[in-house]
Amino acid sequence: MRKTLITIAAAGVLLAVPAAAGPALAQSTSITLLCSPATNGGTLVNGVCVLPAAAVGQPYEAFLLTSNGAVDTFTITSGKLPPGLSMPATFGAAGTIVGGTPTKQGTFTWTVHVTLFGASTPSTDGTYSITVGPPPPLTITFPVPCCNAGTVGSAYFQNFFSSGGVGPFTWTITAGELPPGVKQTSPNAPQVIGNHLAGTPAKAGTFTFTVKVSDSKGDHATEPGSITIAP
Repeated sequence: MRKTLITIAAAGVLLAVPAAAGPALAQSTSITLLCSPATNGGTLVNGVCVLPAAAVGQPYEAFLLTSNGAVDTFTITSGKLPPGLSMPATFGAAGTIVGGTPTKQGTFTWTVHVTLFGASTPSTDGTYSITVGPPPPLTITFPVPCCNAGTVGSAYFQNFFSSGGVGPFTWTITAGELPPGVKQTSPNAPQVIGNHLAGTPAKAGTFTFTVKVSDSKGDHATEPGSITIAP
């Protein structure tokens, strides 16, 4: 019986993997899995494609890529993804995606079986891993320093943004005072986006305060703020 080889391309090296021979496979393009810093950020280590590292509580995505120019189906046959991440069986002609927000630290390894969409052959297997580290420190990233100036009787708006930590997040004003007519609101809570100061200032002057963001783990960050309202 004539043997057919399926190749896995990783870090610029083609690895030959024996595959079951058959008429359909002999007439089809072999599936090539890609693993290199230039393709999906992965690094081949002892036959495992190590994908870029993740962090607890931080959005993550990585790609499992093929180069055969067709839609392929990815099925996990052993191991598991990091909790909080998922992988659709199909995503596009280039491969599939691993995405979500990790909830647990550790190194997670899984093996996929890849087949041409809608067909049993050609096919191949690949093993991947992701290391999930601790969440980065919670930090207020914008605005620093705070905040925009305003004018009495004119609408005022100032967004706040943070990085790190583990959601959900809560924003508060913990000291000082905002200009009369301006309030801190979080219409998109518990998301970290969409938290802001808004309103129509009713009094001129300079108003100082402290803004605080807290996460679900009890960590917090603060930033002093000041708003000058012109008459």
